[in-house]
Amino acid sequence: MFFFNLTAAEFFTLLGGISAFVTLLYLLDRSRKKHLVASLRFFQNTELPTERKHRRRIQQPWSLILQLVGIALLLLAIAQLRIGSKERNSRDHVLLVEASAWMNAKAPSGRSLMTETQNAALRYVRALPSSDRVMVVRADALATPLTGFENNRAKLEAAVRQTQPGTAGLHLGQGLDFASRALRMEGQRAGEIVFAGVGRMSKETLSELPPLPANLRLLPVKGEVDNIGLKKLSLRRATNDPEVWEIYLSVQNYSGRIRTIPLAVTFGGAPVATKRLTLTPGVEASENFAFRTRAAGWLEARIEPRDALPADDGVTLELPAVPSAKIVVYSNEPELLKPLIGAHKRMETVVRRPAEYKADEEAGIVILDRFQPSAPPKGNALWIEPPQMGSPIPVTTRSDNALLRWRSDQFLAEGLHTKNVRIESSEVFAAAAGDLPIAETDAGAMILARPGKTKTAVMGFHPMKSALRYELAAPILFANLLKWMAPDIFLRIELQAGTVGTVTVPLEEDFDPAAIRVITEQQRRLPFTIKDRALRFYSGAPGLVRVTLGDRELVYALSLPEVADSAWEPKNVRSGYTGAGGVSVAARDIWYWLALAGAVLLLIEFFLYGSGDKTPDAPLPQSAEEVPQRKAS
Repeated sequence: MFFFNLTAAEFFTLLGGISAFVTLLYLLDRSRKKHLVASLRFFQNTELPTERKHRRRIQQPWSLILQLVGIALLLLAIAQLRIGSKERNSRDHVLLVEASAWMNAKAPSGRSLMTETQNAALRYVRALPSSDRVMVVRADALATPLTGFENNRAKLEAAVRQTQPGTAGLHLGQGLDFASRALRMEGQRAGEIVFAGVGRMSKETLSELPPLPANLRLLPVKGEVDNIGLKKLSLRRATNDPEVWEIYLSVQNYSGRIRTIPLAVTFGGAPVATKRLTLTPGVEASENFAFRTRAAGWLEARIEPRDALPADDGVTLELPAVPSAKIVVYSNEPELLKPLIGAHKRMETVVRRPAEYKADEEAGIVILDRFQPSAPPKGNALWIEPPQMGSPIPVTTRSDNALLRWRSDQFLAEGLHTKNVRIESSEVFAAAAGDLPIAETDAGAMILARPGKTKTAVMGFHPMKSALRYELAAPILFANLLKWMAPDIFLRIELQAGTVGTVTVPLEEDFDPAAIRVITEQQRRLPFTIKDRALRFYSGAPGLVRVTLGDRELVYALSLPEVADSAWEPKNVRSGYTGAGGVSVAARDIWYWLALAGAVLLLIEFFLYGSGDKTPDAPLPQSAEEVPQRKAS
């Protein structure tokens, strides 16, 4: 038994002071005595005050006792006397309210699962002792506290009602870990960890769930709903034809019965493919399509299951146009270069004689084969054995029968390997700061690249009129230079519509960790991890995320809800609302009974002793001498 609002010293000080004051009032005589006189003739009014006399004894002790006991009971109510242990006066609880994508579905009752979860959480809050504090936490892929430890029920109920479902799945392990750490910080006040929701998770998340805490309580919500949804939509260009998009699509049946649904894929409103799918319970079905287009546009995949969760019934991706580059070759012997530049289908090659040269030619890349133009080109240019007087990079000397060495430390020399290749005759260039030497000899650089607003590369010899023409390094060299000048046409783009949350990207065997970038559409970099040839990153909000892997770019449109496919069925865990707060919780609050008892005692005292003089009236006098008179003083 203990006081909640006052200390014991404060209570007894107030009780002693008020009791002394009330007792003093009972000892103070303020009444006037009655006297019987024969006549009032010899009496007159006086202006002197009535003399106060102290009583030697209390005439109404039971009235005083009732008042003192009533006042003591009211003071006990004000001090909020509680029965129980002060150490277990109140508990702190963490209430995890599920807000996963599954909460958007409609329950069999017709209301959303989010509404059912909110009702369960509110019922628990109202069942707790008034002194218990609660922290409301929004639980989906992340645990987000909505309040601190709070005993204001209005704030707690407002936080629960404002919780809305997102698009990510439930990662309960993270929420339980957060709740346990929050309760450990409160020491002896630690109470229950309460989870309100359906509890559906992916198989991977369910397998990673840590051991459940002993103070866990579940407020289960029935979440078995009839739902079929799209899980993934992937597109990539065919390797043999860049104008053909290969479509990979997967649909899963989350319900408990066999369903047959129509599937439609459209591009720019025009149908691409239609099919009827028959899905067994819990099975994920995959379909492949292909269609040809060079234009940009919107591709949409949609199913019509008419189920409880329409958010995963359709998805849209924006397809980019097929990039291309125009290459203009000025050469008197263009047939020598044709095998090196004519193999790529995204390159439009135009061949002209040197006499037809135009400095303002609109081209992505200009190749100048052994001639001096009247003016340098305005765009990217590759010079093959330029004249010494007209070279864009100064020629220092000429080297004969020089051993070719590749600069493997430069990215433009990636994949270039030859053995004992000697160049009969080659120009040697003077490299400046920032230049990228690709191949060199003892005298200097024979192949050099200069970055800038427009990119320039020079070759001191013709690759197809030297010993290099027999080496695989020749086409790789040209591919590296063209890729450097026009990277868009070599970029492999893959598009994928997926779910928010954790995304796993498989990596190729020869991936370069330094070239990996994960960037949102707001140009913000996302952290990522690499393990077992797989890249992982997390995005908690819908949007576009670009993953750059050198010459490969993956665009993730995170727009589908992360719908869980496994039900969580814990055992030996408290559930429901019985004993909310824990069996050892808290002292009982009895202030309202004390206040009621004190008020009743004071009312009894008033009716018994405070309603006026209860002395019976004296009989009427029979003569003037018997008339009662009151003294004036």
